[in-house]
Amino acid sequence: MKTRRYVLLLGSSLDTPQALDDARAALAMHGLLEVASTRVEGPSINPADARRFHNQAVALATGLPREALGATLKQIETALGRTPQPAQCVIDIDLACECDAHGIVLWRDDAKLGHPLFVDLMQNVLDQLRGTALA
Repeated sequence: MKTRRYVLLLGSSLDTPQALDDARAALAMHGLLEVASTRVEGPSINPADARRFHNQAVALATGLPREALGATLKQIETALGRTPQPAQCVIDIDLACECDAHGIVLWRDDAKLGHPLFVDLMQNVLDQLRGTALA
């Protein structure tokens, strides 16, 4: 089975970052979590949204092709309590890019990377895979 590497963006509007921990644990059942960015907490990227979010990016090495991973991410979100149109975003897991073992991007979803925060989180993970992250 071919191993693929993906950078995933995790987000939650709950008061604590526990949902990020729960998401990482669920993702680990589908592959190897190789690296993670630092967690950040701050206002929504949408100025009309008053919620605050915890965000993080992770690199997942898995045998799942991109299409199957997308379905798996939705299943994990549902299992962790995400519902359509919630007052709170329990968990959001987005596929940002696919990369090789050296952090070279093979494919990216620019629609998920429309804000500098998400680009920075993804870049942090890619730098770690490349061995170029700042200490």
